[in-house]
Amino acid sequence: RAHAWVECFLCSNWPKHFRNFGYVTAFHPSSLGLEMSEPLEQEAASEFSEEGSDAPSEPARSLFDARSLPVVFIWMVMLIISTAYLLFHVPRLLQWDLPPSHRDDAMTHRGLVELCMYSVVCLLWSICYARSVFCSPGGIPDSPEFLIDDDARNTATNQDGNTFVYSASETKKDGQMRRYCKWCWKLKPDRCHHCRVCASCVLKMDHHCPWIYNCVGYRNHKYFFLLLFYSVAATWLVATTMVESVDNSIAYDTPFHVMFMLLFGETLACSLAVLVTLFFSFHVWLMVKGMTTIEFCEKSGQKPGKGGKVDFSSRYQKPTYIASIQEVLGRNPVLWLIPIREAEPLNGGVIFEITNLSPVKKGWYQQFSDAGSAVSQA
Repeated sequence: RAHAWVECFLCSNWPKHFRNFGYVTAFHPSSLGLEMSEPLEQEAASEFSEEGSDAPSEPARSLFDARSLPVVFIWMVMLIISTAYLLFHVPRLLQWDLPPSHRDDAMTHRGLVELCMYSVVCLLWSICYARSVFCSPGGIPDSPEFLIDDDARNTATNQDGNTFVYSASETKKDGQMRRYCKWCWKLKPDRCHHCRVCASCVLKMDHHCPWIYNCVGYRNHKYFFLLLFYSVAATWLVATTMVESVDNSIAYDTPFHVMFMLLFGETLACSLAVLVTLFFSFHVWLMVKGMTTIEFCEKSGQKPGKGGKVDFSSRYQKPTYIASIQEVLGRNPVLWLIPIREAEPLNGGVIFEITNLSPVKKGWYQQFSDAGSAVSQA
């Protein structure tokens, strides 16, 4: 009966999270001393190797995947805007169709300035977009302190060989258990969440963005923020400078394809400028408040407090605006607008400074911090 029950259990289509919780491993026939037929043994081996307690592998991303269509769409929009700007607006200012003696020097100078400005902004935008897409947002380390079935999971060793105690202030809803991932089967650091689209846990997860075909997390948050910044700069640059060429194409006899491209590019630039500016403003507010998009959504679902307002204060908010900006863009202001990440600090993305905790959790978190300091000193 046991043998038949195990075969039915292994052949049934149980959800992944049951297998990741280890229930299937507990009833594997080899652990019960039972023998299996060769076909069933091969099927069980493949099930255990692919859907066991280990973290599922991240699905390979392909240009031909349907989920990559938003990325292709964004590049097509930028191609249309750049074509209208570089092939129809800038040449009109540079007056290449006129002899040098008949050219307006002021207009030519303005054309060169706008060409240089757009080229630099477009280049930085392309780098930020590529890094947002291809840079990993960061996952839970494979170190022992994050493995659930390890006895020493709350301790770790830093680069100097000293042992410290890992502490987490975020717990499950019962307020007692550490947060863990039932798919990756690891303990979650603070601000870490599992993305079902990417099939992995993301450190300091902000959100999954379909427009970059990737999650926004600890290691690519700066690239995503700069992507929004340069998107705002590029769209407003085109929208404000190309309107003169649009008016000129309407007022004078202009070929239809030139007038169409100028008008179409101006319409796209104006529409995107408004939308991206609103989205960028929201992320600037999140950065100053020390929150992620997920944390904002969690607070939005809470019941209003006194005065009928939701408290959007964050436990991770820095005491100054400069410190909040440095948390995302880095400590060196010279590199804030350059898509380069500074050297990652020790335990970066895993341990965050807590500035706003309830008295109960603050005392509990302080106990872990004091214990970690004592172990490090010893």
